[in-house]
Amino acid sequence: MLQPALVLLQLTRPGYETHWFNQPMDHFHFSGNASKMWKQRYLLNGTFWGRKPLPNACKGPILFYTGNEGPIDAFWASNGFMTEVLAPRLGALIIFGEERYYGQSLPTGLGGSFKYLSTEQVLADYANLLTHLKEEFGAENCPVVSFGGSYGGTLTTLFRLKYPHVVVGGLAASAPLGYYSPGGWAARGVTQTTWFEIVKRVYSEAGPNCFEDLVGSVQEVNRTMRIPAHANALAKLFGLCGVPTNVDGFIYWITEALESIPQVDYPEPSGSLPGYPVNATCDLFSRPAPNVFNALAQVTKWFYGMEAGCTPVSAAVNEQVAGGVPGDGPSSASAWGFQSCSETLHGFSTVPGAWRSYQFDAAAQDALCQKYFGVSPRLGWLELWSGGYNIPTKSRLSNVIWSNGRRDPWHGGGFLRPTDAVPGGAVFVMEQTAHHQDLRRPTTLDPPELTAVRMKEEALIRSWIASASHAPKMSYRHASPLS
Repeated sequence: MLQPALVLLQLTRPGYETHWFNQPMDHFHFSGNASKMWKQRYLLNGTFWGRKPLPNACKGPILFYTGNEGPIDAFWASNGFMTEVLAPRLGALIIFGEERYYGQSLPTGLGGSFKYLSTEQVLADYANLLTHLKEEFGAENCPVVSFGGSYGGTLTTLFRLKYPHVVVGGLAASAPLGYYSPGGWAARGVTQTTWFEIVKRVYSEAGPNCFEDLVGSVQEVNRTMRIPAHANALAKLFGLCGVPTNVDGFIYWITEALESIPQVDYPEPSGSLPGYPVNATCDLFSRPAPNVFNALAQVTKWFYGMEAGCTPVSAAVNEQVAGGVPGDGPSSASAWGFQSCSETLHGFSTVPGAWRSYQFDAAAQDALCQKYFGVSPRLGWLELWSGGYNIPTKSRLSNVIWSNGRRDPWHGGGFLRPTDAVPGGAVFVMEQTAHHQDLRRPTTLDPPELTAVRMKEEALIRSWIASASHAPKMSYRHASPLS
């Protein structure tokens, strides 16, 4: 195996082809809209496929990304471990599936309704897509390994659980399935404030007074923006084209950035963020006699990628009630807003002394969701049908890797115990990594623990492929019990 330093010198970022696949509107019923079809987008790269054939007459394994809440092409560049390391080493075909109702995969003819958006429908889309593509490519014997990060990691976990005949294993990075499993919270030490406690800890570790400095600066901006004589100058400092009329929404726009930065605390620059943005943020406030207005304005410009010129006031606002559920929650007219109103609502609250006060209220969220979409959240639905925290002990799941970084607030809802490891799988908890950082392109800045974990992940993935390629396989559609 190549040494990590040598690997980095040889990495190339492959491109992709865009394709479309006809999916049924509803996989679970047989009348009405169920028969309607819509076009799902998927990305494909076959550059490496066929270079390392498997013993079962397969051209090579298939690496599949379980697309989550966003345009699928946005995930391509952030999955370099899969596309730039594993695919060429394994001689693999790469497929990225786009989640229904996101990006360009938009079921039509429903008047903007998200009626057919659910985790079960998404998983059925992926199973259907892969089954058809394997048949089309003559790849029925080729093992598929699934990858996913965040909600995509949850999808990868559940994909292997529900469709073990379609995927032989999965790398589920930063999969917060436990946050959707309130029945297991007490036994795991999870509370409504777990997510926010991690946010506070990460800032506090970066600077002894950093969290408190951020709280104070938000309060000072909030006070000053409400003073007409100072509002215009402060708005210009934040790069706005005018003075916010919704000051609360403007403040929540700022705090949304502060709450989001820890999960993307990567060592290398990412977008407009500097490397290790938590440290960079705290450094701004640790200087002698810091100007808190300048410092906080710089942080928001980093996070939102604000360029030269001014930003419209309408874009510098978070309109969710009281700033929304920490980590994001119900909002109107968006697919993730709908999912937060159905099966992925986070029961989170802020901690005392934070830059904003938010106490989760299930009844209030129910009222919002009824107003937005006419639905009520089911906080334990994913737990009910999947098993939630009981998956490792009360299911037959195998060949799943759960990886988490302790700088990531989402790790609080992950599978973190060594005893959570399922047969053929593993649990990796890293001290110095952020949100699904192991899926990202390796860099020379990666902490040694991350490099070591990626090597272990590759070894496990190779073992799944080897085992599957030596097992007898049949075509899903053409095999006969009499043949």
